[in-house]
Amino acid sequence: MRKQMWILALAAVVGMSGLTGCAQTEKQAETTAIKETKGEQSAGTEAAKEEEAGGAAKVYDSPEMILRYAEVNAEKDERAQASRQFADLIKERTNGRIEIQVFPGAQLGDNKQVFQNLQLGAIDMTNSVPAQYKTMGLDIPYVKVLGIPFLFRDEDHAVKVMHGEFGEQLKSDVTAKGGKVVILDYFVAGSRSFFANKPINTLADFKGLKIRVQQDEVYMDMVKAFGGSPTPMATSELYSALQTGVVDGAENPVKGYYNNKYYEVSPYYAYSRHMIEPTAITISELTWNRLSEEEKEIFRATAAEVTAEFQKTIKEKESIQIEELKAAGTELIELQDYDKWVEAAKPLEEKYGAGFEDMIKKIRETE
Repeated sequence: MRKQMWILALAAVVGMSGLTGCAQTEKQAETTAIKETKGEQSAGTEAAKEEEAGGAAKVYDSPEMILRYAEVNAEKDERAQASRQFADLIKERTNGRIEIQVFPGAQLGDNKQVFQNLQLGAIDMTNSVPAQYKTMGLDIPYVKVLGIPFLFRDEDHAVKVMHGEFGEQLKSDVTAKGGKVVILDYFVAGSRSFFANKPINTLADFKGLKIRVQQDEVYMDMVKAFGGSPTPMATSELYSALQTGVVDGAENPVKGYYNNKYYEVSPYYAYSRHMIEPTAITISELTWNRLSEEEKEIFRATAAEVTAEFQKTIKEKESIQIEELKAAGTELIELQDYDKWVEAAKPLEEKYGAGFEDMIKKIRETE
């Protein structure tokens, strides 16, 4: 009897051990499953994070930054159109975060007023003329060199100079010498020539004419050197002044003469080609410092693209404009004594180029 009871007890113990082993095995399996599930969830979370990081950039329903771009030229002017192209591309490339509003037709003031407000940060961007920086209070004496008549051979020459060593130095100096502005890139909007209410075939024909000029000493000295009477005046007043005889003429590239319809009241355009003025896409330093490094690179790259496109199209448009001017009855005149005009302008080179003779020589030798 005792032997049978012992056998039954032993069987019970063995059975309990089997049940315990099964429970432990099931628990281990459950624990393993939980760990695997958590691992999958963790991996999924990391994958989601990676997908989010590498996914499409945020698109802004409304801009977080609105900038004002002052443009002294009329809406249809090629420079104003380039400004709008720049604005459109910046909005697209920042996914709507930055919006640039362009104000053409000198709505925000003339060149000098705009530049001063640019330095203060009241205006964010503009197309500025480096040759006029000293007149605007920026202490970079050598910029006057750019205003010397007959400095450049043609527009292509001017573009090469501004995208070379000279242009890079100017970019650096404008910021380093407290200009409070940043130059993004340069472009050239054609050579400037005189137009008037009577034909100008020779230097003698120019003598005594009242010629509207920008408020800049180089321009005034130039008109005096050619025998005319300089009359400083805002661009917005010029058409009326030509119409009423307050001035006899002015000077502009073909595009400015055509776009502002000066040919309607001043039908004689004389190809003096006395000056080629590089223009700079310029941004206030205060505005520039608000941009991220990525945005700054977008601005630089976009400026380079827009200016390159501008140079490609400006010549094509000028050819069309010339044909339309002829059809409108404009007399386009090639000067009979071009060398005399070049000779008459030499005193300006001596005055404004003093101390920068090597720089002028280097510019002229640029190929």
